[in-house]
Amino acid sequence: MTDWTSLGIGLGLALLGGALIALGSRRWSLCPLRECPALEAGQRVEFTVEGKQYATVLSGIDGDALHLAPPLERGLPVSFEVGTFAELRLTTPAGVYEATIQFVGRATRPQPSLIARVASRWRHIQRRRHERFTLPDEVSVVMHVAGDYWIGWVRDASAGGLRIYAPTALAPNARLTLELPAALRGIAGNDTLHAARVVACERAPTRHGYTYQLRLAFLDASHA
Repeated sequence: MTDWTSLGIGLGLALLGGALIALGSRRWSLCPLRECPALEAGQRVEFTVEGKQYATVLSGIDGDALHLAPPLERGLPVSFEVGTFAELRLTTPAGVYEATIQFVGRATRPQPSLIARVASRWRHIQRRRHERFTLPDEVSVVMHVAGDYWIGWVRDASAGGLRIYAPTALAPNARLTLELPAALRGIAGNDTLHAARVVACERAPTRHGYTYQLRLAFLDASHA
């Protein structure tokens, strides 16, 4: 006589094992790296659609689905057709990661967002030369630019440079002098003044509205 209880248990274990293998295979296919990028709401991301670049923030994560705040263009939110592919770039303290995503829908709650699935493996394309520390944006620096003075707020800092929010745009390779507060001593060296150049400048959303995000590299000999 067949032991239906034992058979049922055996089938259940087999199905569970198959599901775990499938999930493990899915995880491996999307992230074969030893350390996958840490995804958190509020992270800034960049993506390219048909050669055009956009910058926005990650508003949420649901498994392999990413919820992205709609980027703005001329003050209006931009959307994309379901099925559109994009190349996503994520900058983290561990380095820069890239992956292909596909837009699969939109959400209106709890806030408007574009929903995209991760459609490729994550690629670790650049590692940090210096350890980078994320800081609250209340830490301010004085920017000396061609005789003018501006106040910027630090996003993160390392011995090689800063990423800051600034009220004005600066062209790539523009030179400036930074006056660093005591809160950054030790992270970005012990000197108060640092010569720097602009690596990149882009419009970026913050909780206070839209401003400019500058990536700066120190030019001082001790930080080259």
